[in-house]
Amino acid sequence: MNIVYVIEDVNECGGVERIVFEKAGLFAAGGQNNVTIISVYEDSRRQLFSLAPWVNLIYLHVPMAGSHKSKSRLSTLASRISTLWKAARSINRVINSLKPDILFFATTLSALLLPLVKTKAKKIYESHSARQFTPYHSLFLPMELAADAVVCLTKSDASQYRHARRVEVIPNFINTPPAVVGNYSVKRAIAVGRLEHVKGFDILIDCWQQIVSRHPDWHLDIYGEGSERPSLEQQISRLNLSDNVTLCGRSSDINSRYPSYSLFLMTSHYEGLPMVLIESQACGLPAVSFDFEYGASDIITSGYNGILVPQGDREGFIRAVDKLMDSDALRAEYGRATVNTLEKFSREKIMKQWHDLIASLS
Repeated sequence: MNIVYVIEDVNECGGVERIVFEKAGLFAAGGQNNVTIISVYEDSRRQLFSLAPWVNLIYLHVPMAGSHKSKSRLSTLASRISTLWKAARSINRVINSLKPDILFFATTLSALLLPLVKTKAKKIYESHSARQFTPYHSLFLPMELAADAVVCLTKSDASQYRHARRVEVIPNFINTPPAVVGNYSVKRAIAVGRLEHVKGFDILIDCWQQIVSRHPDWHLDIYGEGSERPSLEQQISRLNLSDNVTLCGRSSDINSRYPSYSLFLMTSHYEGLPMVLIESQACGLPAVSFDFEYGASDIITSGYNGILVPQGDREGFIRAVDKLMDSDALRAEYGRATVNTLEKFSREKIMKQWHDLIASLS
């Protein structure tokens, strides 16, 4: 079978790119399928995730749409329409030569491209972020009508695709971690994600100022990169937290980092289904998290493997963190309760759902 993935930018180094790389490699393993990834954009950043050598990678080299603040809304819109048009022309040429049987579309631009691609292949849109928070989601109707299936990470997100002919829920999988937490007395907390507004790291740092005043022997490490790094660095300095918070940058193997901590923290405004939360749980880390849309309550059972706090409740978040920091035994109890995470989101279980979906469309 000939399978093709379409994504915006393989150098984006986010969760979508990582899971697409992994699934592509699994579909192509052993020569069972011919798999190609098409990247609409190509930027100067280093490709962080490794791609299986048996997976083909094609760049369309489409220039990114201009979005500079000095531009008017009209010129920005014109730039984005032009980018979409160039991408559609380029991708149709490539698809015509590849002649795929299955065509996967991931990310926002791909959703807009899906109805513009002329092919006999079955077209599947993968929703990796909650629709209501996805840019240009109001323009997704043509995609819904043209797609043979829309696949979402959660039931809540799936309910938003009311016009699609078929909607399935298939969460992302996790791999067996190399190690799990062995010492819950370690006084180190970890947070992971892009340094962007949606992840709420500014909220976490504000909360940490109060938390560390009562627990001065604790340290917070934040892994990730993004446009908010300068402002977060200034915030850390302004709050005199330089000795208590470290921005660690990107990690190419975050799963190897989790066992060095005893607590995972998350203050996102919203998510699709946060892989970092699932992976940290699989490593035995108890969590304190806002109950954001979507996915937090799919992963954390409050009072069992972590604590969920109403979205935006900073005082509640601080109290929950204090509670877990006060007790090594409670962190260990919640951490041991995370063992079911690996089974629920196992690679074998999730990939079987993908193979079943493809078989049903063939």
